Amino acid sequence: MAIFGKISDIQKQLNISGLDVVFEYLEKSITSNTKINTRILSMNLDQYEKIKITDDIFAIEQSYNTHQLEGSLFESHVKYVDIQFLISGEEIIEVVHTNLLETDSEYDEEGDFSLYKANPSSSKIIMKKDDLSIFFPMDGHMPGITIGNIPRQVFKTVVKVPEYIFKLSETFG
Repeated sequence: MAIFGKISDIQKQLNISGLDVVFEYLEKSITSNTKINTRILSMNLDQYEKIKITDDIFAIEQSYNTHQLEGSLFESHVKYVDIQFLISGEEIIEVVHTNLLETDSEYDEEGDFSLYKANPSSSKIIMKKDDLSIFFPMDGHMPGITIGNIPRQVFKTVVKVPEYIFKLSETFG
């Protein structure tokens, strides 16, 4: 059950006290001249950095060029929910339930990911500046896809939140 939209709308809808620190971090990541925003926007192409937010939550700040769909793989996670937030640029993220995907490589417990082959029945989320997408363990997702034919540089942060923090019966207010 992927969730996507503007940060302010999603923050109003989610009712999870453990996410306050995440939304605080995300707000600083888009606020000009904050330490976090400056750090992300000064990253070199294909650079990433793991940033500890709490003992259980971390972010992977990154910069890369988008790429064509051909040869791309879906991924999913077991231990963590991905909160992907675009600071600058634009991309397509494809998403589909993992039950509809064919495994490309088995689950890597240390990296917390499984990879899957492309699936033509996936949905497309167009991500632009200040857009947020949340991917749960059942959401196979393929980020970084080019919109059109011209690759674009993306600056984003992916916050990794342990799955247990999300109690689906209490998620929506």
